[in-house]
Amino acid sequence: PLEQWELVWDLPLQLLWWLRRRSPGQRVICVEGDSAFGFSGMEVETICRYNLPIIILVVNNNGIYQGFDADTWGKILNFQGTATTIPPMCLLPNSHYEQVMTAFGGKGYFVQTPEELQDSLRQALKDTCKLCLINIMIEPQSTRKAQDFHWLTRSNI
Repeated sequence: PLEQWELVWDLPLQLLWWLRRRSPGQRVICVEGDSAFGFSGMEVETICRYNLPIIILVVNNNGIYQGFDADTWGKILNFQGTATTIPPMCLLPNSHYEQVMTAFGGKGYFVQTPEELQDSLRQALKDTCKLCLINIMIEPQSTRKAQDFHWLTRSNI
């Protein structure tokens, strides 16, 4: 059984398992960006294998920090040498990460509007037997909110 394992290789799953044992019936919501999901996306197989009560929200802007929309991406592909013209921090536009969850038996949602997000989140919270991933598309060129905390933004150099 899973509780006998030492899950030091994955702290989030260790925490989730601890929460599940102490709070049966509770769901855990994990919020991450599309870039972070690129690093941890195959953990969805583990989540489904052990039926862990998790809802994953992937905030998808098609990139690391910023990406391109599908039209801009298409224009870039018209240039020769796309390996050198596509910035390495841009990811494929409108990637369907929710299909990773459905591939392992969970439920996936691709949402583009606040209303679709509300509906999919209600569905995910209501269906306590299905593991869910909600792929939330946001504006690819939106920037970070300015930070007002001097301790967070000042340079120590």
